[in-house]
Amino acid sequence: MFSDNYIQRVVATKSHLCVGLDPVLDKFPYFILNRAKELYGKNPQGAAYAILEFNKIIIDIVADKVPSVKPQLANYEKYDSYGIEAFWKTVEYARKKGLLVIADAKRGDIGSTSNAYAESFFKNSEDEWASSVAVDALTINPFLGSDGLDPFINLNSKKGNFVLVKTSNQSSGEIQDLVIDNKQITVSETVCDYINSRVKLVGEYGFSNIGAVVGATYPQELSKFRKLLPHSLFLVPGVGYQGGDITQLEAGFDKRGLGSIISCSRAIDYSYESQDVSEIEMKLSISKAVDDFNMRINSMLKSANKCFWED
Repeated sequence: MFSDNYIQRVVATKSHLCVGLDPVLDKFPYFILNRAKELYGKNPQGAAYAILEFNKIIIDIVADKVPSVKPQLANYEKYDSYGIEAFWKTVEYARKKGLLVIADAKRGDIGSTSNAYAESFFKNSEDEWASSVAVDALTINPFLGSDGLDPFINLNSKKGNFVLVKTSNQSSGEIQDLVIDNKQITVSETVCDYINSRVKLVGEYGFSNIGAVVGATYPQELSKFRKLLPHSLFLVPGVGYQGGDITQLEAGFDKRGLGSIISCSRAIDYSYESQDVSEIEMKLSISKAVDDFNMRINSMLKSANKCFWED
């Protein structure tokens, strides 16, 4: 199960941090961009080369420091088929390094289309035409209801799915916080009911493979959703540039100190001071940023007596 694999990686790395791989070429070091332009020119193929080289550097740094990485698919899709290829090569490289890969794609449709989306990320072992490169988990959008969610959940019982429950953006409450009159619960809480209705199996650590996205920018909501979703891993984006405060995220973890995946992208990926940075300086800066986030998360849990490996 994805949930067990994830917790095992947490224990092995002593980390609850997920490093986002959100490539923004305007922030890349010049030594990578210049090499890409020399080889391919300033075009989608060059962009894809730069993205993959950038990601490999980060993956090499974090492979022994964190359980997982989370590539944001939109940042790859914008560079045509070359960008998609860079995405899948990133997935393959990260998994070879022992990292779990959570694709941040927020997919959702209905029927055969939703099933095709599921197969594109998780693969269908019966499809002889398909590649074998797959992600370990995926973010999915609940707006279309069970027709849009069930194909992902049912395709492969070993994979993880993170359903959008309370997202980190400022306008999320415009829909997610609306109260459904006949139930007197919010849209987000209704999504929680759906998640619980689909939990059929929990792993060794008490978590199912159906998780929830709950933003770090709404820490007051974490306690409520942890009670509503006791068997769900939480993917918690929003620390770093979005302003989420690590010291307020303790409620997203269970009593043992498990259950939340704290995601950070830009504050780690672009932690160096200037695009003129050397490769060595880039590596040192990213390594230091990861160590700092790990320390802050673990210190928060220790203060709450929730450090799992110190029980």
